[in-house]
Amino acid sequence: MTDAKGRYGGADSRYLPAFGVDASPARLHLALALADVHWEPADRERLRVLDIGCGRGLTVCLLAAANPGWEVIGLDLQPVHVAEAREIAAEAGLDNARFIEADIAELDEAASVRLLPEVDIVICNGVWTWVPDPVRLGIVALLKARLAPGGLLLMGYNALPGFADCIAMQRFLMEAARGVPGGDAEKARAAFAVLRRMRDGGSPHLPRAEVLDPILEAAAVAPAYAAHEWFTPFWRPVFHADLLRDLGPAQIEFGAPSRPSAALHQLQLTAAQREGYAQLPASMPEEILTDTFIERRFRNDIFVRGRRPAAATALGDIRLALGVNPEHAVMTLGTRTGLASLTDAQNAALLDALEKGPQRLRDLAALPACRDLSERDIALMLYETYTAHPLWRDVPTDPAFARRATRCNDTIARRLGAEAFASHAPLGAVVPAVGSAFVMGMTSLAIVAAIRMGVPADADHLTDRLVQRRDDPDAVDAVKRSIENTLSRHLAAWRAIGVV
Repeated sequence: MTDAKGRYGGADSRYLPAFGVDASPARLHLALALADVHWEPADRERLRVLDIGCGRGLTVCLLAAANPGWEVIGLDLQPVHVAEAREIAAEAGLDNARFIEADIAELDEAASVRLLPEVDIVICNGVWTWVPDPVRLGIVALLKARLAPGGLLLMGYNALPGFADCIAMQRFLMEAARGVPGGDAEKARAAFAVLRRMRDGGSPHLPRAEVLDPILEAAAVAPAYAAHEWFTPFWRPVFHADLLRDLGPAQIEFGAPSRPSAALHQLQLTAAQREGYAQLPASMPEEILTDTFIERRFRNDIFVRGRRPAAATALGDIRLALGVNPEHAVMTLGTRTGLASLTDAQNAALLDALEKGPQRLRDLAALPACRDLSERDIALMLYETYTAHPLWRDVPTDPAFARRATRCNDTIARRLGAEAFASHAPLGAVVPAVGSAFVMGMTSLAIVAAIRMGVPADADHLTDRLVQRRDDPDAVDAVKRSIENTLSRHLAAWRAIGVV
């Protein structure tokens, strides 16, 4: 490895453990079907997945645990990440997860072939807009050599023009941190203190409060991670069109946003904005046209190595299963123009059908109460409100799946739970039926792990198992109330889909 610190602003930063639900294969499939893009793996039980910049391996482990027949590979620059990820995978019994320490800037096409098998899905989240050109070229060379024809790339990146208001702020932070003694945490505390003073003094060059305040709050909770996020000279948001151009040598095309509603004009644009959109030059790239009016600061996009149109039945064939107990379902989608919702009759009909078990989208659209809704309307509402989840396979009845999920969930809760709880980072509970995991905070994950290990699914037994300060009645009551609320909202749905 040569001069990694000169190419990676976060070469010494220990990443927070965080699971991104967009990596779920069933969610990728649904998002592409909504965009009329084909993706139908020949064998869903035999895929290869690569996570570039895998950090401490959480996403790799969850995907490997949910899919015993897959090979899931994590690639990371930091040996400390790779060592910890290997330990977690070993404790979880995941013989189909492996981790490689490598500097991607040093990988050309030939080196990529020697290092990696051909893969069906590449995850590259939070890498592209934090690294210099040699690393970006390495990513493209790897994709060209190792992403299978028809394979997917899930790319998460800071996007322009949405992130333009943070360009000056990022430079201010780097300058404020320069020369501060100590490690990343000390530098971050000093630099963000300067930023707060700039805000209080009324600097006109900072983002508006609803953008800036959460950044300051996150830095206060996890200063070392904030240093990784902001203190790199390679921090460069990009236009979608420029990213697509740079991926061109790998013959990669845009498929769909992972959150389809974020780009729907009828949901996100006012009548005046839609009129203005229609009057812009048709020669402008479509995504730049859309981003002119929609504020997408961080984009999570799905790209395809060889885009084809989906079959006419692709969307309707997708099955969904409830993810929340029906009485707690909230099918209201927040948009930039207000709230989108269905009628009470439509909500009731959908929930009643799904309560009976997983349902195909075409069957839901055929319900009498839903005659005014398309398959696309129903999919968007259920998918993006997390009321229901697309299935990757039938709910497994083989107890080996349950044992595998239990061991992984317990390992993640023990190894990463306290840190995730303190930093508010999302973990995940393995759900083989969706081929991935459900995003969960530490409390919910601990409940799932305890129930899977045999603790009765009631508040008293779970409180006795999970409470830490037994000498503090208020703390015990707070834990019990949290458990009661979680069980009320999710237990029946969890049981139906095989979470517990």
